[in-house]
Amino acid sequence: MDYWDFTSDNSQFSLKLPGSWSEYDDDDDLFAFFNTERWSGNLRISHLYLQNDDGSGVDGSFLYNQSELVKHPDAILVKLGKWEAVFYTKETDADGAIYFWITGSKNDLFICSLSFDKAFLGSDWHNNELIVVAEILSSIKILA
Repeated sequence: MDYWDFTSDNSQFSLKLPGSWSEYDDDDDLFAFFNTERWSGNLRISHLYLQNDDGSGVDGSFLYNQSELVKHPDAILVKLGKWEAVFYTKETDADGAIYFWITGSKNDLFICSLSFDKAFLGSDWHNNELIVVAEILSSIKILA
């Protein structure tokens, strides 16, 4: 599979996307992608740089581990390459759902989500797209 390099507008992180995936405009500080060959859902990535009022760093991994696991009792810890992430699912309505991966390291926190139609659940195609999304998220590199 061919991949292309994506670098955030603020040059704070990069990741690798399959050749068939494209970025689309969304809210400020929210990076959004989708598979252009066959819609599998909308992948959104928010990157937050965390620091205390005095400018000292905040450990993003502590923040997501503690808060997300408490707020979402069905959440589990997963490994995405070198990243440890909290993973959980949330239903949006009768037809839709969102997968969430919350991860971070040092001052960086990433909130990643994939919204999709529940009709795709359990299909080989959907399961393969989840593997692709995990590969995308595994490729995140902090640049700044």
